[in-house]
Amino acid sequence: MTRKTTRREDRRIVRQALVDPTVTRSTIRADVGVAIVPQTIFRHIAEANLKSKRSFHALPLTPEHRQLRLQWCQARSMWNVPDWQKVVFSDESRFVLGTDGNRVRMWRHPGEWYNSLHTILRRTAGVMV
Repeated sequence: MTRKTTRREDRRIVRQALVDPTVTRSTIRADVGVAIVPQTIFRHIAEANLKSKRSFHALPLTPEHRQLRLQWCQARSMWNVPDWQKVVFSDESRFVLGTDGNRVRMWRHPGEWYNSLHTILRRTAGVMV
């Protein structure tokens, strides 16, 4: 089986996925300038231990918000089952107003889920029903 890409082109494919985690295979193919199928690009990226996964969505929290959440959790860290049974958990659904960012995929190494490079700050415009 003959190779369609050189070692240099292989490195360029992987480098593009590392520099811009949201880059698509078709964009990489156009930039490399070699007539290869998307599966070949996927294989080269997979050999570099990168996987295409959905991005992590986080609320844009300030340091004060983070501190308040931590204090809330610490105050309830020793609660037992009867304490938690007094809490009302609602069964709400959130409907997003605007575009859906869940379709954004990113190339990343295993274990990089919470890496800030792979995090998209989610807008809070939505309706809870």
